[in-house]
Amino acid sequence: MFRECLPKPIINRAGIRHAGRVRIDQVNFHLLRDEAKQHVRRRDVLRLRNFRAAMGAQTSSQVADAMTSLGLAQVLLFDLNPGDTTQAFLRGLLVAAFPLLLVGPLAGFLADRYSRQGLLVVGQRLRALLTIGAILAALVEQAAVGYATFALLLLTTRVLYTARATVIPRLVEPHQLVAADSISLIFSMVSGFVGVAVAGLLELIDVRLAFVAAIALHLVSSSWYRKIDVPLGGGRSGGRERDWRQAAAQLKIPKVRFSIVSSGGGKLLLGVCYACVALVIDARFAVEATGYAAVFGVAGAGTFIGTLTAEWIIERMPRKSVSVLASMVSAVATVSVAIVPNIYAALGAIVVASFAFQNVRVCNDAAVQSTVDSASLGRVFAAYDVVYNLSFVGGATIALLAGANDEFVGVLLACATGYAALAALLVVIGSGDPRPTLSTTKPAEIHVATLSTLRVSNTTRPDIAAATLSTSASAYSGHSVSTTSASAPKQAPIDVSA
Repeated sequence: MFRECLPKPIINRAGIRHAGRVRIDQVNFHLLRDEAKQHVRRRDVLRLRNFRAAMGAQTSSQVADAMTSLGLAQVLLFDLNPGDTTQAFLRGLLVAAFPLLLVGPLAGFLADRYSRQGLLVVGQRLRALLTIGAILAALVEQAAVGYATFALLLLTTRVLYTARATVIPRLVEPHQLVAADSISLIFSMVSGFVGVAVAGLLELIDVRLAFVAAIALHLVSSSWYRKIDVPLGGGRSGGRERDWRQAAAQLKIPKVRFSIVSSGGGKLLLGVCYACVALVIDARFAVEATGYAAVFGVAGAGTFIGTLTAEWIIERMPRKSVSVLASMVSAVATVSVAIVPNIYAALGAIVVASFAFQNVRVCNDAAVQSTVDSASLGRVFAAYDVVYNLSFVGGATIALLAGANDEFVGVLLACATGYAALAALLVVIGSGDPRPTLSTTKPAEIHVATLSTLRVSNTTRPDIAAATLSTSASAYSGHSVSTTSASAPKQAPIDVSA
């Protein structure tokens, strides 16, 4: 009776009705957002103390990785195999293949089963201990010791990479994920360059100095991870039963499925493109090893630029549009290599394809991190990463086998056709993002209004709920608002249309 006597609030029913239907886009394709998303500055993300600590730890670890890798390459490829570099290089690839491609599920299980912070702290100490094996390989001049050290370091690398990727959603707000992933990748690239440069200088004195410096940096990284004072998930803090069935169900979420298809398909074709362009440069211009080095050099440049621009692009374009346009642009670039007999055109195509794919990759990483439940994030992200790596290796292998008899023009045209088919597929399948609609209210206002409404959604006082709904209804008008629960923003964010 009391409820019936309450004054009925005036509600903008048209706005509520429009906002209540959060439709998943499938065939719908919108090139641009009607209004740019909330802008996130990288320096604002770096002001977060725990995120800075994580980036400091990551940078120390990856500088050490680069130093150890260059030092082991010097020992295994040149010092212990002075006349058999090719065979040593192939052995190194075979040793690297297993941990890089097949340890992903184990890494994901560990990231979900045990404390992620504990894994990162102990893992860095373990890597410092394993690097002693590199010093022993240089001292006793035994290649087997060097290869065993290399394999064990790669095993721990995959586990720690998965753990690092799964803790980022715990360190930043949901709308900051793309910027945070972009910062992480930028630091990763810079760390590799710095590590190689420093190791190169130390090798002029003694290669073992590079290994000693790497050990010290791994210990510094471990201490940085200990400084993080927020729960990073995994272990008992996961909050839910960690079973494989639940993780498999997370893989079926439209947002995750779209990320796997677009990243996996794009990386497969990018592997074909890299290998085939390298063959083209070698066959047409006879530059041999220099051509292969140039391909990976310009690919790194394109990837770096794509990492820088990903946040700006996703603020203005839906994720589906980014993925579709990346495939179309890469198709045109690949065709240009087959048509234009010029080394600069070939290298330019690599830059364009790398740039386009990296924008997709950064957005998809953030989409997976923001969508999957924390208790399953390790295994789901590991599966996503395994598909990513297997696709690249498979694409490169296909191109090398198919182009072995100078059939690279046909392979390039087939690659371009594959890009076009991928673009068409991505238009049809759903990305899991809310459908873009005409907007008249700033994104920040929607975020605040949504939070205020969801905070009272479980109240037993209907008068409070009705009053809150009345005050926030006008903010919803003209928007599609995600209805995901905001009770745990670090695990189930309100809306990240990455």
